[in-house]
Amino acid sequence: MNCRHVVALGVVLALVTVASAQPAAPQLLSVFPPGAKAGATVEITLSGHFLEGSEKLLISGPGFTADPVGTVNNPKAQPGQPTATMKFRLTVPPEASGTYDLRVLTQAGLSNPRAFVVTNQTEVVEREPNNDVDQAQKIDVETTVSGVISAPTDVDYIAFTAKKGQALAILCLCSSIDSKLYADVMVSGPDGKPLVANRGYREGDAVVSFIAPTDGEYRVRVAQFAYTSGGYDHFYRLTVTTQKWRDAIFPPVATNERPSARRWPITPSAAPLDLREAAEFVPHPLLATRQPLVVDNDQNHSANSAQDVTPPCDIAGRILTKNERDWYQFRAHKGEVWTIEVFAERIGSPVDAYFWLTDEKGKVITEQDDGPETLSPHQFYTKSDDPGRYRFAVPADGLYKVMVSTRAAGTQFGVRDQYVLRLAKEQPDFRVAIMPLSPHIPEGGTVPKGGAVVLAVYAFRFDGFNEPIELTATGLPQGVTCPPQVIGPGQTRGCLVLLADPDAADWDGFITVHARSGERQHTAKAFSVIWPAIGVQPGQVPNVPMLTRQDRGEGLAVAVRGQAPYRLIPKATQLTAPAGGKLEVTLQVIRDEKFKDPIAVIAATPGFGPPPKGNAPFPPIATAAPETQEVKLNLDIPANLPPGPYTLILRGQSAAPPPKGGNNAPLRAIPTFAAAPITVEVKAAPKKK
Repeated sequence: MNCRHVVALGVVLALVTVASAQPAAPQLLSVFPPGAKAGATVEITLSGHFLEGSEKLLISGPGFTADPVGTVNNPKAQPGQPTATMKFRLTVPPEASGTYDLRVLTQAGLSNPRAFVVTNQTEVVEREPNNDVDQAQKIDVETTVSGVISAPTDVDYIAFTAKKGQALAILCLCSSIDSKLYADVMVSGPDGKPLVANRGYREGDAVVSFIAPTDGEYRVRVAQFAYTSGGYDHFYRLTVTTQKWRDAIFPPVATNERPSARRWPITPSAAPLDLREAAEFVPHPLLATRQPLVVDNDQNHSANSAQDVTPPCDIAGRILTKNERDWYQFRAHKGEVWTIEVFAERIGSPVDAYFWLTDEKGKVITEQDDGPETLSPHQFYTKSDDPGRYRFAVPADGLYKVMVSTRAAGTQFGVRDQYVLRLAKEQPDFRVAIMPLSPHIPEGGTVPKGGAVVLAVYAFRFDGFNEPIELTATGLPQGVTCPPQVIGPGQTRGCLVLLADPDAADWDGFITVHARSGERQHTAKAFSVIWPAIGVQPGQVPNVPMLTRQDRGEGLAVAVRGQAPYRLIPKATQLTAPAGGKLEVTLQVIRDEKFKDPIAVIAATPGFGPPPKGNAPFPPIATAAPETQEVKLNLDIPANLPPGPYTLILRGQSAAPPPKGGNNAPLRAIPTFAAAPITVEVKAAPKKK
């Protein structure tokens, strides 16, 4: 069936059980220590919610083994604090290196990830008291300390001995290991006077490097900037090393000669530091390109001295001097269409970039600053300080100029202040991100037996690409299926459902989600919400953007656990409806004999069903009463829906009693279940006479 002419609307039904019938899936908030030495066996403590019954760890790399030691619940925990801790004895394979994602598995399902770093250095844990100069914890160089700023006024001191002329780097990882700490790091010399300090090197991470002026003992002071916060979630990894520190990589572009694993065109979180046996740390992400690479000639600081370039190309530049503006010029012909884009924040640069496009006479055609687009205002907030992607339809033959600079060029400049200016032919394309459905609770992909997991899918569309995107999955275990599903024409948000047979076996691992449209094929990248929202009730949408990061590992983490208490089965698998018309769906209700609650059916796909008011929960479309064996839905099809395939998600929710602890209890991610898809042919709206 040609999806350009026949519209298929797959309706997948996500069903939710009551909290009393289905144990809550685990939420992992911290892992301590958040790293270990390769080949070592360490005891780690996992803190979070609903960790009872923790049975194993899922780690995004091979060779790790972990044995559970025991769970301790804390029912008197204050709001926002972990209600349980779980210990594991973890053995790290000798060949491991870098940053991994660690998840915990319970009988109820899979947790969200937490970063875990493996190095070849000596690893120690912070030892209290170390809150003053004379209490500084003594370590050797080439050591990593795992610590916690446990209160807003907490200060940790670390001391080490260095020789005159020794080059040292001190790296404090925070944001890059999922910590809330915004580290303020200061180093004092043997005379007690401050030598170097840093904060905000990249997000919450801090980095200092210096040459020891004399023999003696040096002290590192670690604190939360401005002493504004602290707690179990303000953990850090502080490394003292003589390995070479490279403050920047220029050009910040990965060509065929310089491969890069990071090919995702959105704002990354701070890149983990490379602590392998290589002689250098390389913490800087690179922009992948297949275009010719041009390097800023440093002689182009005025319109009259603009550097000649020939598009298509990627231009690597730096703001090295105060108030610097870099100018480039290129010839273009009437009727050509070019895209102009600047990458800075998205490749880890501190530059708040903007650009001008002018004609040969200096008339400004456009000025582009912060990009206006974000795929989601809450769950998957992708807005950055980089300028918006600009479509330049050339109005006449001529010479055109682009000026790139930063709003802070008067005070901020140097080797780290890099950017890449991309001049490219318009090329319609897309990328896809996938993550758990909850917009405000960290969770994992858990498929209950006889049920399903519903995942949120976001589509980045470039250069006018509006075609349907087909979603499939590979690497699924026996008994789990992924029916073909579609993100409709022009839509940037959709869902993907994985179904499990009632007799599917327990399983955990990584699967690959594929996205295809015509000849274009891409692999979906997995993302997770890092921390739960505060003060948001179940079913509500947070009114602030959530912190989200890309997962590590080979694909999307999934586990098969638990049992669905009921199922909804469509009576018809082929339906037809016009845009602007009505879609009638009849569902058969099959319940476990112990499940007696009513089931409210709610639209999960944006644009379908009644919208919520403010950040209130989505209102139901229909309700299946406890004694009914079927429920009928009457769903409006948007009048502006273009012809094409869509996957509409309808999820059911039961009115569960509030969890023990009332408002102080941790929020639970609502589990979901699903039926087989319904194919619906949606025709174009009839023309009005």
